Amino acid sequence: MASKDELKSILDAPIFLAPNTFLHFYGGGKLRAEFMGEPDPEDDFRSEEWMFSTNRATTPGRDNPPDKGFSRIQLPSGETVLLKHLLDAFPNETLGEHHVDKFGTNLGVLLKIFDVGDNSHIPIHWHPAPEFAQKHLNSPFGKTEAWIIIGTRPGAKAWIGCKESTSIAEFGELMHTQDIEALRGLMHLIEPTVGDVIYVPPGVIHSLGSGLCVLEPQEPTDWSILAEWEGFPYESEDGTLGLGWDLALKAADFSKLEMDELNGYIKRTPLIIRDEGDNREERLLPDEATPYFQASRLIVDSRLNMPEGRGFHCLVTLQGRGKLSGAFDDIPIERGKSVFIPACLSAYDIINTADTAMEVVCCYPPAVS
Repeated sequence: MASKDELKSILDAPIFLAPNTFLHFYGGGKLRAEFMGEPDPEDDFRSEEWMFSTNRATTPGRDNPPDKGFSRIQLPSGETVLLKHLLDAFPNETLGEHHVDKFGTNLGVLLKIFDVGDNSHIPIHWHPAPEFAQKHLNSPFGKTEAWIIIGTRPGAKAWIGCKESTSIAEFGELMHTQDIEALRGLMHLIEPTVGDVIYVPPGVIHSLGSGLCVLEPQEPTDWSILAEWEGFPYESEDGTLGLGWDLALKAADFSKLEMDELNGYIKRTPLIIRDEGDNREERLLPDEATPYFQASRLIVDSRLNMPEGRGFHCLVTLQGRGKLSGAFDDIPIERGKSVFIPACLSAYDIINTADTAMEVVCCYPPAVS
């Protein structure tokens, strides 16, 4: 265990987040590994990378040790420790007093990358709303999420929302017979491309096909109700979060998702919220996401200032190379690298050091007063 003095020594600068992947129940990982800069990337079952998390991951059909899913940081000594150790030791400095008052020493948000490999897919599923989770899962968090598409393969596709209102009885009958093609036929088919942003409110049924590599901010849980189990290493009842199907089906939204809502709300059009010459910040998510998380995309051609007072956040560089400059030694950043910005840091600049523009995603926790 690192000493408190050693942990304190890293609070005066951005903190690199260490690699943090594990075996999942669906195949993939090649695009994730390429993005992270791993040697010899290939598809296996290391399809997810939880880079900003104080949550335990529980994967059906896999080992689930107590610290699975928790983010790691590397100390100057070379030792790798849980980010949670730093947050517990210095809560107000890392997270800010208001956040700690509401969420304790948890991030209140989870940011991960997942990659669905060839001949694989993420099963049809949905996530509970916070109100449902509070009542039935003893959790203040549901699992609202957003997909920021950072890589694709030929034929990449996903299914989301009901094309027409569907009854629980109709969906349940198709689910219990595992008629997956019929279930998919109830849903909108979309073909995301790199740069697309898709907002997924709780309850909306969805599934992701092979070929999608996604950066996903979400509420800090692993709550997924899995309506598809054939071909996966778990059984029917394992997908209900222990609720049983009668109750689990009530967490889903089987109402019609209108095309204008799909194209004008679920599929996001980034909103430019500030610009400095050829540098700009785009807000990616709607106001309704603010109680859960927020995300912006930074396009840095030369230099972009990140003002003081934004609270803690996580930066993930999607494209390019540069550095963070502030009241600390310059910190180099590049594609695939993620850094934690503690609440105690003052303003800093993102400076492009390459010939092409940088693209950086900034992920924020829930808004607190």
